[in-house]
Amino acid sequence: MKVTWTALPSPIGTLLLVEHETQPVVIEFARKGRRMKWIDRLRTRHPDIVIDAGPCPATAGWLDGYFQGRAEPVDYPEHLEALLGPSAAERAVWRELCRIPVGETRSYETVATATGLTARVVGQASGANHLALFIPCHRVVGKDGTLVGYGGGLERKRWLLDHELRLTGLVLS
Repeated sequence: MKVTWTALPSPIGTLLLVEHETQPVVIEFARKGRRMKWIDRLRTRHPDIVIDAGPCPATAGWLDGYFQGRAEPVDYPEHLEALLGPSAAERAVWRELCRIPVGETRSYETVATATGLTARVVGQASGANHLALFIPCHRVVGKDGTLVGYGGGLERKRWLLDHELRLTGLVLS
């Protein structure tokens, strides 16, 4: 199995992308000195994997559209099952996150109720999400609507939510 990875500049910082064929596998915020968990997870599940630097045109194209105001909704990426082997809780939460429309948010409690899990498990599964923006964990907020718990940082979460509100026309700016 072969995957390619690249770094992509974006309005919210450099994103690391990994693609298998034309399917996104990882969209993660680049951070100095941080080993990416996805490398270990992929190598554990696929010892023969080849990870090469190269373009990730499908994923980069989707992100380009997102940042330019064409936020294409996505279905839960089924290909992750074989590639990264998410747990049952991760699958349930990630599927539910993909149902949150652009420009809307849900509380951890609401996602927990929808999935039959606890809010704590929802938070853990959101934290394990390897496809930032694509699986929109930034759309999950505290029970009272406050911004909490985003691996990319709360300033990025605020930027993304504001960006999506602008896309839907709910906020003028």
